[in-house]
Amino acid sequence: MIRLDNISKQNGTRLIFVEASAALQRGEKIGLVGPNGAGKSTLFRMITGQEPPDEGNILIDRGISIGLFSQDVGEMAGRSAVAEVIAGAGPVSEVGEELVKLEAALADPDKADQLDAILERYGEVQARFEELGGYALEGKAREVLDGLGFSQEMMDGDVGLLSGGWKMRVALARILLMRPDVMLLDEPSNHLDLESLIWLEQFLAGYDGALMMTSHDREFMNRIINKVIEI
Repeated sequence: MIRLDNISKQNGTRLIFVEASAALQRGEKIGLVGPNGAGKSTLFRMITGQEPPDEGNILIDRGISIGLFSQDVGEMAGRSAVAEVIAGAGPVSEVGEELVKLEAALADPDKADQLDAILERYGEVQARFEELGGYALEGKAREVLDGLGFSQEMMDGDVGLLSGGWKMRVALARILLMRPDVMLLDEPSNHLDLESLIWLEQFLAGYDGALMMTSHDREFMNRIINKVIEI
């Protein structure tokens, strides 16, 4: 699925990777092990194309979806935690957003002369949304957030009011709901209590895609992975 072919990477004067090669195959769950600053997060950024290797190639099978969870969650505000999670669910979230806009257009008296065209488009988008499992998506998002320790009030409240640690859980839930072909998880166990850790471990154990992860909690990681790569 993903192959690293003789990659080299330098950060300032420090060499991080020198002609390194590795592969992530379908169904593999790899744990990356190494000291802080060894290049684990850099490797994830190279795989997702956020930064290139200095030398060598990263080869990814055509059509593969990749989800990255990192410690940099970006800005979150202005919508509920559930809506924030659903927004990262891939094509179905984009279709859902169009559906909401079309529903607003149907209720807009200023667009009465466009009603037939809007209704036709609404039918097409609604069918696509149903085909992608969109109507079950909110329930799945709530299930994931519940597993990560959210109350119903927190799920429906403004995500911008949450602490940094809870926003990290929202970002993690977004990747878990997406269920991409490949998950890259950089320290997913941070900020989680024991109950949430147990739930996440069970979720990842049942995940049938390919996984590459880091974690300072080696016991947690070792119960999930089937291969270790030392950096």
